[in-house]
Amino acid sequence: MDGDGLAQQCLTNPRAARLRIKGERCERDLLYFVRSFWSILEPAKSNAFVDGWVLGAIADHLMAVTDGQIRRLLINVPPGFTKSLMTDVFWPAWEWGPCDRPAERYIAASYAAHLTTRDNRRFLALAQCPEYREIWGGRFEIIRDGEGLISNDKTGWKIATSVGGVGTGERGSRIIIDDPNNPIDVESDLVRN
Repeated sequence: MDGDGLAQQCLTNPRAARLRIKGERCERDLLYFVRSFWSILEPAKSNAFVDGWVLGAIADHLMAVTDGQIRRLLINVPPGFTKSLMTDVFWPAWEWGPCDRPAERYIAASYAAHLTTRDNRRFLALAQCPEYREIWGGRFEIIRDGEGLISNDKTGWKIATSVGGVGTGERGSRIIIDDPNNPIDVESDLVRN
């Protein structure tokens, strides 16, 4: 759409124009996507989005994975730096919708399956929120929405499991291992030995 067409759309349907502009920015920038949809997952004012260089670095590196510039990525940050939300919720939702890559397949594992199923629930809430569907809803449809497995009509899926759990035989295009070690166990001399 040329500048005159966009200006006309802004006058006749400002909401559609705003969503179109937001969608285009989200398609280019994972961190902008996170900022734009943060309140869907964290609606409480006490959990407001806090920007910082760490999130920018994580987003830049995840975008480099999407672009094929990085094949293996290790992210080491202290707890509370939004690593799980960025890698296991926002990034897959960004790839399926804004990047138009709904055929991507994710295997997400943690030391405990309840952590990855929590993130699958968050991912599903984001991918099914009205604004997300309004902007990118034509790119895929969710056909299975269980906590352990979410799949779409474009052969993409997202499996939540634990480090010792189900996953044998699955071939994910993205393997996300988030907190593989139980923090209680790694502090135990007996368990480490």
